[in-house]
Amino acid sequence: MNFVPQMPQRVQYLLDCSFPQVGNLLKKTKSEVFVGGRPGHDKETLFGWLLVKKVTNWSYRDISSMAGVSHPTLIRANDLFLRKGVYEKVFKDLVKKAYRQRLIKAKFVAMDSSFVHTFSKRGELGSEGWNGFKEAFGFKLHLLIDCETKFPVALRVTNGNASDSTLAIPLLKQAKPYLKNTQYVLADKGYDWGDLVNWIVKMIHAKASIPIKKIGKRGKNYTWEGAWRNFQYKAKGRSIKKSIYRRRTAVERAFSVLKRTYHLGHEETRGILNFAKNVYLALICYMLKLFDIAKSS
Repeated sequence: MNFVPQMPQRVQYLLDCSFPQVGNLLKKTKSEVFVGGRPGHDKETLFGWLLVKKVTNWSYRDISSMAGVSHPTLIRANDLFLRKGVYEKVFKDLVKKAYRQRLIKAKFVAMDSSFVHTFSKRGELGSEGWNGFKEAFGFKLHLLIDCETKFPVALRVTNGNASDSTLAIPLLKQAKPYLKNTQYVLADKGYDWGDLVNWIVKMIHAKASIPIKKIGKRGKNYTWEGAWRNFQYKAKGRSIKKSIYRRRTAVERAFSVLKRTYHLGHEETRGILNFAKNVYLALICYMLKLFDIAKSS
């Protein structure tokens, strides 16, 4: 009996993808070329197999046996792609391509962060302490997406204790070339920060759809008139329409796909560098799938 292996259907869309920038970024100079020994593996091919691993969540050994390489080769390639900025470059190239193809319209953009526990459930390199709110050690993925297409525009990877509001402006700065037509920037109460609202108004010429936090314990000088003036001051540059704010759930759905379909947070890896690799691989697979859906529609 002969068995003819075939890639699972959820992997098929990756087979037509090419990444010439991978080879260009890792191209060796004449002085770096080693004469003699075994020829190295094609880096673009290894990149493709790492994407297959991310979609299937199979082990390095299973993927290496299919690829015809040793599993340490795949592990070293994964390290190399992060260290040389290949993942970041591919991500940015896909964002540029999506913008040209109108997959990033950016009329409404939303940002949020997602906390991922460390694999060991203990402190690891880059987790930097216990997160009391989440009651765990972990890392964070900060993401800015187009609300209409759910296409990622910018990202940041930090330790699990990083404040969401402090990462908002760096995210928007990274995405600014694609926010020329942006009318609203959406985020939850964790981003209620006056400097952020002012930056959105002045630099992007958009409105911030960010709820205003309620006042906690009322002091002895509290008055309704003062509270109303404070609310009016904070409401400048914001949109308080619920119909607009509801669009923010798009970023939560994107996080759900990354965790459920592309296994983000389920990998048996430790440390923030390994988390960053998993983030880039999951996002690249997710973005390629969005391209595939747009192509077939």
